[in-house]
This record gives sequence, structure tokens and C-alpha cells, in this order.
Amino acid sequence: MAMGPDPRVAEAEGPPRAPRLRARRELPASGDRLRIHVLVCSFGSLGPTELGLRYDFVLQTVSSQVEVQAGLKLLGPTTRLLKYPKTIQTITYDAESQNLLAGRTKDGLPLTLGITFQYRLMPDGIYHLYHTFEQEAGDYEQVYKLMATHLITEMATNFTAYQFFNEKQRIAEVMREEVNNYFQANFWSTVESLQINEDDLPDEFTEMILTAATNKQKIAKMEKTRSAMKVQFETAIIVAQAQANMTLQRANGTRSQILNNALADAAIIDAYVEAELQAYTKIKGGLGLKSAALVDYIWYDTLGGGGVSANSSGSTEVQMLVGVDPAAYISGSAR
Repeated sequence: MAMGPDPRVAEAEGPPRAPRLRARRELPASGDRLRIHVLVCSFGSLGPTELGLRYDFVLQTVSSQVEVQAGLKLLGPTTRLLKYPKTIQTITYDAESQNLLAGRTKDGLPLTLGITFQYRLMPDGIYHLYHTFEQEAGDYEQVYKLMATHLITEMATNFTAYQFFNEKQRIAEVMREEVNNYFQANFWSTVESLQINEDDLPDEFTEMILTAATNKQKIAKMEKTRSAMKVQFETAIIVAQAQANMTLQRANGTRSQILNNALADAAIIDAYVEAELQAYTKIKGGLGLKSAALVDYIWYDTLGGGGVSANSSGSTEVQMLVGVDPAAYISGSAR
């Protein structure tokens, strides 16, 4: 007996489905997919530390307008951005990179240099930089390294080994100026700074330089000691001259004092003598004494306490006899 389909099964399965038709309705048409892809590929982004040039890879042309503003850019489906750094970049020659610079000094000694310098691209020159040196963006860096190697090793020949040992900072600044001038004129970039990290010279020369530097320090020390002693001696001379002047002034003062005292004494003696002269002149005239008698009178007067040499403070009494030898006199104590 033939049996029809089970109604329970039909009820569980539900109405027949059309999966292929539904899938075909969910997927967009191929034209829409292409438009979405073209739209997505038409945008490019530029970072805040980047510069950019628009490059059409179909026409193989580069726009001369430099993109300097960061953000999302509408470029077109056949255009992409060639990106360049806006910030300072560094090129290093060191032992780790195995690209130390080998050169010679002005006096012919071999020299190994480790150099680091920082440069910045000039936005106005990016277009010229690409057309002059690049097949791909970034090729200019190798050109920069090669030219800097040539310039630095050539400039090293302008300085002696002794200058590299003692004036490294000044040499670095001279090199920076030279490289900067060339890069500005030919590479559309500026060199902001340059450092000499290594300057290896022959060991024999280094030892001699160290010995010379030590001797130079000793010489400088002795020169300073000599200068200090010179100042000390000059100070001693000044002090001695001042003391000599003081001695002379003191001597002149003492001389003036002695002279003035002597003049005063002489004036006093003159006054006393003049007074005695006048007094004895009056006595001679009043008593009518002759010269010999006047001399005897003066003698006895002097012995009796008169005259210039009289001693009024003495208590000795002197008695004189007229007609007796003036050399003889009798003294007695007062009662």
C-alpha cells in the first residue's frame, strides 16, 4: 500500500527554501564592489611629522605641490603619497654600523673618525630632491651619506693631529658649517648639528700628546707660581718703599725738632748773654770799674750766684774777701 508524505515531517520542515536566490540578493553587484574599492583606494593619510608628494603610478608623474598638513587626503585611485620626514634626521658613522670614516690629518697621520650629524629636509626642495636623486622615496639618504663622507674626510686634511686632540669642538663646528653650506645648495636640506664621537690617532702620537700635555700643565703651573711670586715681590717692594718714606719722614721730623730746639736754646742764651752784657755794662759805668776789676767782679758775682749760670735753688752761702786771690774762697753753713 503506497503511503504519502508524513504530514508531521512536512509541518516540521515548513515551506521549501530558496537559498541561492536569497544569497544572490544579499551580495552587491560587482560594479558596486569596484566603486567601493576605488573609493577606498582614493584616500591617503599623512602623519604630523611627515611631508608628502602626490605620485600618479599610472602616468608616472609627481606633483610639484608639497603636502605639509597632516590628515586624510583625497588623492584619487591612481595616486599615492611619497612620504618624507618633517623632523630632524640623524646619520651616524660608528663602529657598530661598521662605517667609520678613514682619513688623514694635515700632517699625514692616519685618522679614524666616528661622526654623527643631524639634518632637516627643506619642504620647498622635496620635489627637486625626488627628481634629482630618487628612483624610490628615501634613495636620497644614501646620497647624503656618500657626500657627507667625502666632505668630512676632505675637511679632515685641513687640521693637524694636535688640533684634533685639543680642538675637537671647533673642528666639529667647522665641518658642520661646510656640510650645511653644501647640503643647502645641492641637497635642499640643512645640517643642524655635527658631533665628533671618535677620533682615533696612532698610539705613539697619543702617548706623545699626553706627555706633552702633562709637561704643558707643569709649565703652566710654574708660570702661575712665577706670576704669584712676582706679585709678592712687587708687593714687598711697595711695602719697603712705604716704610722708607715713613723713615725719611720720621727722620726729617726728628731733625726739625732738634734744629728747632737748638735754635730756641740759642735764642735763650743770646737773650741771657745780652741781658748780662747790659747789666755788667751798667755796673761798670756805675762803679767806675776798670777792665781787670770788672773781670774780678764778674768772677765773684758768678761764684755768689749771679750771672747766667746762677743757681738760685742752691742753699750754699759764699763769702768773698776783697783783695784775695779769686781762686780762694771760704764757705760756711748758715746758722
